[in-house]
Amino acid sequence: MSGLSWFKRRGPCRIETRSMGDWRILEVHGKFVAGHPEKKFLDEVNSILKDGARRVVVDLSESLLADDAVASAASLAFHKAKVAGVDLRFVVLPGKQGGYYHMAGLEMHIPTYSTLSEALA
Repeated sequence: MSGLSWFKRRGPCRIETRSMGDWRILEVHGKFVAGHPEKKFLDEVNSILKDGARRVVVDLSESLLADDAVASAASLAFHKAKVAGVDLRFVVLPGKQGGYYHMAGLEMHIPTYSTLSEALA
């Protein structure tokens, strides 16, 4: 599947939150790039942390990690969560599909899982 066909099927970046038990799940869909999508993501993380969530999963499995914005945004979100005492985990497709997340080596210092069910366990 080419990047263009992937983008046509999933569209621009959109972020949704939902609760599952005591977990808050932040789902990122579409193209995750610098600019508005990155700001929107960080605003949503700040909102979740401000609401007092103690356990959060960021699901990036339905997003196209198209530039290094995900690296800076994920690191910043993880740091903010750690300072607040929040358990923050990321779901990212393995290997090449994980794009810049894996290229930046984030899985070495941020809890990273291949599926949502693994992250919630």
